[in-house]
Amino acid sequence: MDPDIQARARAVDAWLEDNDCRVIASYGVGAAALEWWLSRLRPSRKTICTDYADDTVRRLSLLAPELHVSRHDLRHDGPLAADVHLFHRIDTELSNREWREVFLRFKSASILVVAAQVLDFRTLLQEVLDRPRMRLRRASRAGFLRTRGALGSLWLPTHHALPLRMHDLDAWSLTPR
Repeated sequence: MDPDIQARARAVDAWLEDNDCRVIASYGVGAAALEWWLSRLRPSRKTICTDYADDTVRRLSLLAPELHVSRHDLRHDGPLAADVHLFHRIDTELSNREWREVFLRFKSASILVVAAQVLDFRTLLQEVLDRPRMRLRRASRAGFLRTRGALGSLWLPTHHALPLRMHDLDAWSLTPR
C-alpha cells in the first residue's frame, strides 16, 4: 500500500469529520485505493464509489463489498445523493468545457476537489527538461494539467472555493454560490 494514499485518506477523513459528512460520493474511482482507506478509517460513513467503466464497477463490487459501487459517467450524469462529492485526482481527465458542464450540473452540491497535480513554474520546467525533444504536434490530448487559476476558473461561476492541502496534494472545498 502506498503510504501517501493512506496519509491522504487520513487528511480527507479528518476534513469529512470536521464537516459532518456521513455519506460521500466519489467519482472516477478507478482502483478505489483512497476510498478503501476512507471506509476502513470510518466504517460508519457510507462511501459511494463510481466509475464509468462497467468492468471497473464489476471488479470493485466483487473486491470491496463494503463500498457502494455504481456506474456513473461524470461527463453526462448529475450528482448522487450525498453530503459531499469527492473528485480525487480526476481533474486531468476532462477538458475545460467538460469540467464547466460538470460544475453546472453539480451547482447545488458541496464538492471536495483533490487535484492530481497543479501546474506551476517548477512542474512546467521539469516537464520541459524531462522531454527535450517533445514535439507539440504529437502531444497527447490526455492528462490536462492546470494552474491554480485555471482550476479555479472552472468552478468560479457555480461555487465558492476554500483552498486546502490533503497531505501531499492541493485541494479545494467547494460550496454552492
